[in-house]
Amino acid sequence: MLLRWPAGLVWAFLGLALLYPLGRILALGLGEGLGLAWANPYYWGRLAWSLAYGLGSSLLVVALALPLAYAFRYRFPGRDLLLSLATVPFVLPTLVVALGFLALVGPRGILGVNLYGTPWILLWASAFYNLGLVLRMLVAQLPTLEAPLAAARTLGASPGRAYWRVGLPLLAPALLAGGGLTFLYSFSSFGLPLVLGGPRYATLEVEVYGLLAYRLAFPEATALILLQLAVSALVTLLYLSAQTRLSLSLSPSAPPKPLSPGLAGRLAVGVWLFFLALYAPLLALLARALAAPEAWLSAWRGQDFTPAPLALWNTLHFAALSLGVVLPVGFLYAYAVWRGARGLDLVGLLPLMVSPVAVGLGYLLAYPALGGSLVILIGAYALLSYPLLARALLPSLRAMPKTVLEAARVLGAGPWRRLWRVEWPLLRPAFFSGTALALAAVVGEFGATLVLRRPEWATLSVAIYERLGRPGAEPFAEALALAALLAGLAGGLFLLLDRGPRPLG
Repeated sequence: MLLRWPAGLVWAFLGLALLYPLGRILALGLGEGLGLAWANPYYWGRLAWSLAYGLGSSLLVVALALPLAYAFRYRFPGRDLLLSLATVPFVLPTLVVALGFLALVGPRGILGVNLYGTPWILLWASAFYNLGLVLRMLVAQLPTLEAPLAAARTLGASPGRAYWRVGLPLLAPALLAGGGLTFLYSFSSFGLPLVLGGPRYATLEVEVYGLLAYRLAFPEATALILLQLAVSALVTLLYLSAQTRLSLSLSPSAPPKPLSPGLAGRLAVGVWLFFLALYAPLLALLARALAAPEAWLSAWRGQDFTPAPLALWNTLHFAALSLGVVLPVGFLYAYAVWRGARGLDLVGLLPLMVSPVAVGLGYLLAYPALGGSLVILIGAYALLSYPLLARALLPSLRAMPKTVLEAARVLGAGPWRRLWRVEWPLLRPAFFSGTALALAAVVGEFGATLVLRRPEWATLSVAIYERLGRPGAEPFAEALALAALLAGLAGGLFLLLDRGPRPLG
């Protein structure tokens, strides 16, 4: 019985929170909406740009991550710190990053160069978010190349031929994984194109929100969501197929190679300068926010906008309520998949493919009687964040020594006792790390909040966006102050809960 009911509960949650709303989107989008979208060349232009943005981001991130990964194969001052800093963007809300770029290269940016409304700022932002993910994959994969490359050289292959014929095929799984995930994240991104791209570089996701917010064009919005889901599903299937054909077992992590002090120093300078340039928007955000203390006071009072205390309370309140759903669903999902629920494992990938705006639209279509209710808002938060907890738990579950579990069973421990006394202590570090990731995602959630919110529900992300929609230096300064507050909140909660290493996949 213990092995069946976790899967049943998760299936019930996914049926209500994901499958039924997606079914309503499918029904509306395949009817009136698809014909309207198909006949409008403007929507095809949005699809073309979304595809170009995803592909360009993938190529850029892989091109940057590969030489960086080789640099991290060597020991140099600050190596471990920089590798840890590469994961910082994972816990930063979208609007925090967007405000950082506006503070650095926006219309009122520190550098005096205005990249707003250009593809370059979006590609830079995509590299900022995704580089750390691909870098860590490649750093883990590179040690596996050394023995095969040495064998190829022994057999007479030149260094270039050995790398082309042996090294790249061995790196293919990590390159495909990193490139595929970067494509999915960029293709379906919302917050960054909304704030930084302008009308010309709006993605399909931004267009969906515009159709809902300004025209209430539900049929066309659902049709665009179906196009987006079709592309995401195709890329995901190709990625999974390639991973199955090219998958390799990783050897244990190899220590970095030593270098002479001179070479190590030069390498450190180069890598540090690269990361300073990549993360310069964060430094610009903090500098601009701290340089205007009066903006903190005006944001706190909130005479013309949502006051900061209310936005902060809503953010923490909704995060706490969401955790009440995320923790049991994420744990039960991981436990059921570990016990062999393969169908659930496949369906559990869907929340990673469905955009927050699509989730919000699906809820409005599926549960109109619950419009304006916290139930659907918390449901959306939980659906979008529980996979982060589950994916953190699964590697630890699969790595649990079977001998320990068998020994506990032989000694008479029942399923519940084994779960509490044996399995839980082994899972605790991964559980806290996954909870930290899920909480950071909830705190910074933006897309679903915009679609489902009521005025009194404004979170910190929504309060920032309110101020960005008003021209003038004072609202922008308040937005910078709130973005710094949101960054500190997300990072602080993450550091408070993170108790163990995060998995790479």
